[in-house]
Amino acid sequence: MKRLFCLLPLVVAVSSQVSATEMSGFATQYYQDDGTLPEISTTFPLFPTITIGQKTVQMEVTHLSDITSTPVEKDSSAHWICLHDDDGTNYWFISDNEMGAGLLTALAIARDGTHKECVTTSEPVRVSVANVPLFNATHGKLVRLFGTKEIAKMKAMLFYQETPVQGGFVQSNTVTYYFDGEKVRGVIIGQITSN
Repeated sequence: MKRLFCLLPLVVAVSSQVSATEMSGFATQYYQDDGTLPEISTTFPLFPTITIGQKTVQMEVTHLSDITSTPVEKDSSAHWICLHDDDGTNYWFISDNEMGAGLLTALAIARDGTHKECVTTSEPVRVSVANVPLFNATHGKLVRLFGTKEIAKMKAMLFYQETPVQGGFVQSNTVTYYFDGEKVRGVIIGQITSN
């Protein structure tokens, strides 16, 4: 399941013609899975809580078009919108073309400058994943939290939690960290439910 979630954007990108400009900046990591990203299973809950102003946004429930009035961008792999907040953080809300059907399936977050597809928002964007650190994560904090010493020197890693849901389906939640040294460069949070 986790491999399907990680490889799906790459498979779709290779098998389809690009119909528009791809995401830029850190969000290009969404397209970059080459199968070498270390994947660590956890029982720790990885379900995200996302709010924009007073509005709650839910993975696999909220349509991208309901997040903001900004037009939805698209290419052969995904549909997305990008918001840039007052803190200088970019939030790419992504719907995978293969399984997303316009619903939010991934969120890439980075403080990596401004990008032409990112629209400035005055509303506060808040993202949390239980007690899992996001931008304030360090290798040491992740080792203590997940108990996996091997990650101490990795530049990128994916944590996943799989939860059985109704009808034999499995919900896979992921948090992927990308580091520059000890500092988090960006995070991608994902959720896909499949059988």
